[in-house]
Amino acid sequence: MEKNFKEVGKWWNSQEIDLIEKDGAVYALNGWNGESYTESWKCSGEHNMDATGSYDIRPVYNQLGEDEFEVVDYEIN
Repeated sequence: MEKNFKEVGKWWNSQEIDLIEKDGAVYALNGWNGESYTESWKCSGEHNMDATGSYDIRPVYNQLGEDEFEVVDYEIN
């Protein structure tokens, strides 16, 4: 199954925060609670260093095997 997002690196101020690009915008994935990233934000500006907004971003999975999954999309709210 094709992914509907692109992994684009890490947040400039924390190597633990992944950045994804979806629908032409870059988001920082932060605040994982076991189901979604509840403290995420949209990145902009030079090198995606500016943060705006507050988003709940939930991964969408594709099951590959009995206990194997891959993220194929993200729902952004």
